[in-house]
Amino acid sequence: MQKLIWAFLATFLLFLSACNNRKNSEVNLTKDSVDSVHIFPVTSFLKGRLRALDTMPITPLKTITEDGKIDSLWMKRDDIRKYASPFLTPIIDSSTMYPFFTEKSFLDQTINAYTFSYDPKVRLPDSINLIHWDVYMNPQTNSIERIYLVKEKDENNENITTQLTWLVDKWYSIRTITQAPGKEAHVKEEKMIWNFDE
Repeated sequence: MQKLIWAFLATFLLFLSACNNRKNSEVNLTKDSVDSVHIFPVTSFLKGRLRALDTMPITPLKTITEDGKIDSLWMKRDDIRKYASPFLTPIIDSSTMYPFFTEKSFLDQTINAYTFSYDPKVRLPDSINLIHWDVYMNPQTNSIERIYLVKEKDENNENITTQLTWLVDKWYSIRTITQAPGKEAHVKEEKMIWNFDE
Protein backbone atom coordinates (compact mmCIF):
# COMPACT_ATOMS: atom_id res chain seq x y z
CA MET A 1 0.00 0.00 0.00
CA GLN A 2 2.92 2.32 0.75
CA LYS A 3 4.24 1.79 -2.81
CA LEU A 4 0.79 2.60 -4.20
CA ILE A 5 0.62 5.89 -2.33
CA TRP A 6 4.15 6.85 -3.44
CA ALA A 7 3.28 5.97 -7.06
CA PHE A 8 0.07 8.03 -6.85
CA LEU A 9 1.87 11.03 -5.40
CA ALA A 10 4.73 10.76 -7.89
CA THR A 11 2.18 10.67 -10.75
CA PHE A 12 0.43 13.72 -9.31
CA LEU A 13 3.67 15.69 -9.00
CA LEU A 14 4.69 14.74 -12.54
CA PHE A 15 1.26 15.94 -13.72
CA LEU A 16 1.75 19.29 -12.00
CA SER A 17 5.17 19.59 -13.57
CA ALA A 18 3.78 18.83 -17.05
CA CYS A 19 0.91 21.29 -16.67
CA ASN A 20 3.16 24.15 -15.65
CA ASN A 21 3.85 26.39 -18.64
CA ARG A 22 7.00 27.99 -17.23
CA LYS A 23 10.04 26.46 -18.92
CA ASN A 24 12.40 26.63 -15.95
CA SER A 25 10.03 25.42 -13.25
CA GLU A 26 10.97 22.28 -11.34
CA VAL A 27 9.15 20.04 -8.91
CA ASN A 28 11.41 18.50 -6.28
CA LEU A 29 10.07 15.15 -5.12
CA THR A 30 11.22 15.08 -1.51
CA LYS A 31 9.76 13.16 1.39
CA ASP A 32 8.60 16.42 3.01
CA SER A 33 6.74 17.58 -0.12
CA VAL A 34 5.09 14.16 -0.57
CA ASP A 35 4.06 13.96 3.09
CA SER A 36 2.38 17.36 2.80
CA VAL A 37 0.05 16.15 0.02
CA HIS A 38 -3.09 14.68 1.55
CA ILE A 39 -5.83 15.24 -1.02
CA PHE A 40 -5.60 14.79 -4.77
CA PRO A 41 -6.07 18.24 -6.40
CA VAL A 42 -9.20 17.40 -8.38
CA THR A 43 -9.94 21.00 -9.40
CA SER A 44 -6.47 21.62 -10.83
CA PHE A 45 -6.58 18.27 -12.62
CA LEU A 46 -9.93 19.03 -14.28
CA LYS A 47 -8.85 22.54 -15.25
CA GLY A 48 -5.86 20.91 -16.95
CA ARG A 49 -8.19 18.58 -18.87
CA LEU A 50 -10.29 21.59 -19.94
CA ARG A 51 -7.17 23.38 -21.20
CA ALA A 52 -6.32 20.30 -23.25
CA LEU A 53 -9.84 20.26 -24.71
CA ASP A 54 -9.48 23.93 -25.71
CA THR A 55 -6.85 22.90 -28.27
CA MET A 56 -8.70 19.93 -29.79
CA PRO A 57 -10.67 20.20 -33.06
CA ILE A 58 -13.88 18.62 -31.76
CA THR A 59 -17.63 19.08 -31.94
CA PRO A 60 -19.10 17.80 -28.67
CA LEU A 61 -22.50 16.20 -28.31
CA LYS A 62 -24.80 16.88 -25.37
CA THR A 63 -27.39 14.28 -24.42
CA ILE A 64 -30.20 15.00 -21.97
CA THR A 65 -32.06 12.14 -20.29
CA GLU A 66 -35.23 13.12 -18.40
CA ASP A 67 -38.59 11.50 -17.74
CA GLY A 68 -37.61 8.44 -19.76
CA LYS A 69 -36.75 10.49 -22.85
CA ILE A 70 -33.36 11.12 -24.42
CA ASP A 71 -32.64 14.25 -26.45
CA SER A 72 -29.37 15.35 -28.00
CA LEU A 73 -27.79 18.36 -29.65
CA TRP A 74 -24.41 19.32 -31.07
CA MET A 75 -22.55 21.96 -29.10
CA LYS A 76 -19.76 24.45 -29.54
CA ARG A 77 -16.42 23.33 -28.10
CA ASP A 78 -16.51 26.28 -25.65
CA ASP A 79 -19.71 24.87 -24.13
CA ILE A 80 -17.74 22.01 -22.58
CA ARG A 81 -16.04 24.51 -20.28
CA LYS A 82 -19.28 26.40 -19.63
CA TYR A 83 -21.21 23.33 -18.47
CA ALA A 84 -18.25 21.99 -16.46
CA SER A 85 -18.56 24.70 -13.80
CA PRO A 86 -20.21 22.39 -11.20
CA PHE A 87 -17.01 20.29 -11.24
CA LEU A 88 -14.83 23.28 -10.38
CA THR A 89 -16.49 24.49 -7.16
CA PRO A 90 -15.69 24.15 -4.38
CA ILE A 91 -11.95 23.92 -4.98
CA ILE A 92 -10.73 20.44 -4.10
CA ASP A 93 -7.13 20.38 -2.88
CA SER A 94 -5.25 19.86 0.37
CA SER A 95 -5.38 23.46 1.54
CA THR A 96 -9.17 23.74 1.26
CA MET A 97 -10.44 20.22 1.95
CA TYR A 98 -7.91 18.53 4.24
CA PRO A 99 -9.49 20.03 7.40
CA PHE A 100 -12.86 18.51 6.45
CA PHE A 101 -12.24 15.25 4.56
CA THR A 102 -10.28 12.05 5.01
CA GLU A 103 -8.92 9.71 2.34
CA LYS A 104 -9.24 5.94 2.02
CA SER A 105 -7.54 4.04 -0.78
CA PHE A 106 -7.82 0.48 -2.07
CA LEU A 107 -7.35 -1.61 -5.20
CA ASP A 108 -10.76 -2.42 -6.66
CA GLN A 109 -10.15 -5.47 -8.83
CA THR A 110 -13.72 -5.51 -10.15
CA ILE A 111 -13.06 -2.27 -12.06
CA ASN A 112 -9.26 -2.62 -12.24
CA ALA A 113 -8.54 0.67 -10.51
CA TYR A 114 -6.95 2.11 -7.43
CA THR A 115 -9.78 4.01 -5.77
CA PHE A 116 -9.13 7.04 -3.57
CA SER A 117 -12.33 7.87 -1.66
CA TYR A 118 -12.92 11.04 0.32
CA ASP A 119 -15.57 11.42 3.02
CA PRO A 120 -16.18 14.04 5.73
CA LYS A 121 -14.22 13.63 8.94
CA VAL A 122 -16.07 16.50 10.68
CA ARG A 123 -19.41 18.22 10.33
CA LEU A 124 -19.24 20.26 7.12
CA PRO A 125 -19.95 23.99 7.12
CA ASP A 126 -22.98 25.18 5.16
CA SER A 127 -20.67 26.68 2.53
CA ILE A 128 -19.53 23.17 1.44
CA ASN A 129 -22.20 21.14 -0.34
CA LEU A 130 -19.69 18.52 -1.55
CA ILE A 131 -20.26 15.36 0.52
CA HIS A 132 -18.10 12.70 -1.20
CA TRP A 133 -15.73 12.11 -4.09
CA ASP A 134 -13.67 9.34 -5.66
CA VAL A 135 -10.56 9.40 -7.83
CA TYR A 136 -9.86 6.30 -9.93
CA MET A 137 -6.33 5.51 -11.09
CA ASN A 138 -5.31 2.83 -13.59
CA PRO A 139 -2.88 0.46 -11.80
CA GLN A 140 -0.98 -0.33 -15.00
CA THR A 141 -0.41 3.23 -16.25
CA ASN A 142 -0.76 5.14 -12.92
CA SER A 143 -2.96 7.63 -14.77
CA ILE A 144 -6.22 9.11 -13.51
CA GLU A 145 -9.14 7.69 -15.48
CA ARG A 146 -12.27 8.86 -13.69
CA ILE A 147 -13.44 11.43 -11.14
CA TYR A 148 -16.76 11.08 -9.33
CA LEU A 149 -18.21 13.81 -7.07
CA VAL A 150 -21.42 14.00 -5.05
CA LYS A 151 -22.98 17.28 -3.93
CA GLU A 152 -26.10 17.73 -1.84
CA LYS A 153 -28.18 20.74 -0.85
CA ASP A 154 -31.67 21.65 0.31
CA GLU A 155 -33.42 24.33 -1.72
CA ASN A 156 -37.09 25.38 -1.90
CA ASN A 157 -38.11 22.53 0.43
CA GLU A 158 -36.43 19.99 -1.89
CA ASN A 159 -33.33 17.85 -1.46
CA ILE A 160 -31.06 18.11 -4.52
CA THR A 161 -28.30 15.55 -5.05
CA THR A 162 -25.89 16.13 -7.91
CA GLN A 163 -23.66 13.30 -9.11
CA LEU A 164 -20.78 14.47 -11.29
CA THR A 165 -18.77 11.93 -13.29
CA TRP A 166 -15.75 12.82 -15.45
CA LEU A 167 -14.35 10.05 -17.67
CA VAL A 168 -10.94 11.40 -18.71
CA ASP A 169 -10.54 12.14 -22.43
CA LYS A 170 -14.08 10.95 -23.22
CA TRP A 171 -17.05 12.67 -21.52
CA TYR A 172 -18.55 14.07 -18.34
CA SER A 173 -22.06 13.83 -16.95
CA ILE A 174 -24.15 15.79 -14.47
CA ARG A 175 -26.95 13.78 -12.88
CA THR A 176 -29.38 15.78 -10.76
CA ILE A 177 -31.83 14.03 -8.43
CA THR A 178 -34.50 16.32 -6.97
CA GLN A 179 -36.60 14.94 -4.12
CA ALA A 180 -39.55 16.82 -2.65
CA PRO A 181 -41.14 15.51 0.57
CA GLY A 182 -43.71 12.81 -0.17
CA LYS A 183 -43.05 12.88 -3.92
CA GLU A 184 -41.19 10.66 -6.34
CA ALA A 185 -37.62 11.71 -7.13
CA HIS A 186 -37.07 13.55 -10.40
CA VAL A 187 -33.88 12.57 -12.25
CA LYS A 188 -32.19 14.53 -15.03
CA GLU A 189 -28.85 13.63 -16.60
CA GLU A 190 -26.83 15.83 -18.95
CA LYS A 191 -23.82 14.26 -20.65
CA MET A 192 -21.19 16.10 -22.71
CA ILE A 193 -19.35 13.75 -25.07
CA TRP A 194 -16.28 14.63 -27.14
CA ASN A 195 -14.75 11.21 -27.75
CA PHE A 196 -16.96 8.76 -29.62
CA ASP A 197 -14.61 5.75 -29.62
CA GLU A 198 -16.56 3.90 -26.89
